[in-house]
Amino acid sequence: MNLHHVKLLTIIAPDNLEARLTSDVRLFGARGYTISPAVGAGLSSVRDNEWTGKNIRLETLVGQDVAYALMAHLAKDYFEKFGVIAFMSDVEVLRKERFDYR
Repeated sequence: MNLHHVKLLTIIAPDNLEARLTSDVRLFGARGYTISPAVGAGLSSVRDNEWTGKNIRLETLVGQDVAYALMAHLAKDYFEKFGVIAFMSDVEVLRKERFDYR
């Protein structure tokens, strides 16, 4: 078994940013992503029902260069304007070619 290191980039954001974020993720080189609903509370608000709006959790597996470029883009274009958070983790995968174009 041959495991490869990639980054798991997770973005939590208001659902009205879904199309914009998925476009950005693909533009920066991700081959795919997974989106699921997310509820919870943070420093700025609670988003856990229809009245306060919904959040999404977008996850993508990418190479380190793509992950860092995406994080820089999120910090520049999203963090001050929207309730968006992002974090990354080191993970290992089989079939690296499915997740990293480099």
